[in-house]
Amino acid sequence: MTHLIRIVCCLIYSTSLIRYCFDGLPCPTISIQSHPLINFSAIRVTYRSCTDAPAQSGIYWISPADNAPPFQVYCEQEKFAGQWLVVQSRNDASTNFNRTWNEYKFGFGNLRNNFWLGLEKLHQLTTSSAYDLMVVMENYLDFVAFQRYENFAVRDESEAYSLSLSDANTGTAGDSLLIYNGEKFSTFDRANNKGTANCAAEMAGGYWHYDCRKVLSTRSNLNGLYDLDHIMRNGSGMWWGMFGGTGNPLKLTRMMIKLRQ
Repeated sequence: MTHLIRIVCCLIYSTSLIRYCFDGLPCPTISIQSHPLINFSAIRVTYRSCTDAPAQSGIYWISPADNAPPFQVYCEQEKFAGQWLVVQSRNDASTNFNRTWNEYKFGFGNLRNNFWLGLEKLHQLTTSSAYDLMVVMENYLDFVAFQRYENFAVRDESEAYSLSLSDANTGTAGDSLLIYNGEKFSTFDRANNKGTANCAAEMAGGYWHYDCRKVLSTRSNLNGLYDLDHIMRNGSGMWWGMFGGTGNPLKLTRMMIKLRQ
């Protein structure tokens, strides 16, 4: 019975608690599918981030800070050296990204397909630890590109979930995000962007919009309209300025964050 209790403790609690409870004894190696005395489906294993999660890509529970309520995320563990927590994913036109402020705040979609994790979760994650960001994209010619940023953070709602990030020296796409450093998040029902236009309404999606009336190659629109006919309409589709801009619509995008090493 002591062995069984240790197994359950190892599955549920942190390593530090296991050492405290069991005098530093290592966790036993077990088969989750075959152990006859444990209902593993009733056990929720919670990690601090995808860095601590198993090496297989999938959905896991995380709690980014002590006493923080856990929530589910998708961890990409097999590409780009793994340990990436996906915060935005778009694969097809089945999910509308032109959503309200509250929907972007709390998140929407399906973690296995198209989704936005949620601004509040992004704030919790990036204020509890230091993260880097990687943006991965693919166009309709099947060309894949990425760009990596350091010190990615999202402030709280009182600051309209403004964006903070630095250094975009690693990647193949070219920088089209640093221009939004310090910008507030906007949705069609809550415009916080520079200029007189409601950029979220014009660009058909919530984002850290700058001034959408300015044509700048350093801009992007990852939450814009998914164009099935591959035609951009006034810049409202999915595009990345330095990866072909509005003339190179994207069919796949992913925004992923990873704990800084």
